[in-house]
Amino acid sequence: MDVTRSRRSLALLTTGAAALLAAACGPGAILTAETPDLAVSTALQAVETTPLQASFSGQLTLSTGNLSGLPASIQSALGQIGSGGSATGRLVQESSSRRQLTLSAGGSSLRLVEYDGHAYVSQDGGAYAELSTALPSGAAAASTDLSTAVADLSFQDQGPATVDGVSTEHYSASITVPSLEKLAQDLGGTGSGSAELGPVLTMLAPYVTGSGSADVWLSTRDGSLVRGELTGSVSVDVGAAASAVAGLLAPTTGTASLPTGTLGASLSLQVDVSDYGGSVSVTKPAATSTLPASGGWSGLLGLPSGAAS
Repeated sequence: MDVTRSRRSLALLTTGAAALLAAACGPGAILTAETPDLAVSTALQAVETTPLQASFSGQLTLSTGNLSGLPASIQSALGQIGSGGSATGRLVQESSSRRQLTLSAGGSSLRLVEYDGHAYVSQDGGAYAELSTALPSGAAAASTDLSTAVADLSFQDQGPATVDGVSTEHYSASITVPSLEKLAQDLGGTGSGSAELGPVLTMLAPYVTGSGSADVWLSTRDGSLVRGELTGSVSVDVGAAASAVAGLLAPTTGTASLPTGTLGASLSLQVDVSDYGGSVSVTKPAATSTLPASGGWSGLLGLPSGAAS
């Protein structure tokens, strides 16, 4: 989520070149002069540092009716999620190190604030708690990972479109199990924490079917992100996958206690950007408690009341 000084310089050079192209060739030159992947990666990298506001809406649907034999911990987690649901959110971003994200789902809300390397969380409008450790700085890796992800997905130009009155160019990429395998393998060497994900996806690929798409709409005026959408559905043969894993880990133990059935999931997410490059301010929260480092970010969504140290 952070960016390096060199990337800021690149962003300035890109912006200057875009202005010259637009002045010389008219609206849309910044996009038509670039490959789809370059246009998309440039826009997404700029989103990480530019003052802006953005709204989110998402829908997750799970199908777990024919699953059986799951471990109690997984059954409990699926029970809390149920058949899925919808969520909305709002992002206010002042800079690459100052952001406020508000999420609402199931009648509850969560507010996350990143302020100069520190993280704060508040549930349902209550007092803020501060994460006891500073946020890691992954600027170089984040930039590399983003370019790698865009290149592996291979965006295609779908032509002009008008979004909320804004003239845009639409780019789309198909998401498949093989493309996710390749992405995980490519990210494994960038220090992004994906080193083990590639082999896992390769092992599970025979038991997973599904597809999706990533779509972005970029302003023809300056190449900035106007809207992004992510949709997809997947079906996992949990029984077959569990048998394969058990056979690799302990071939002589048998499969009598392994889970069976199929897990289905579908996801849709839409992001709309507004006030791009405008005057945006994020206030540092006054924290009244501290989240223990052992909880990390994984505990934020399930933070119990009074979880202070």
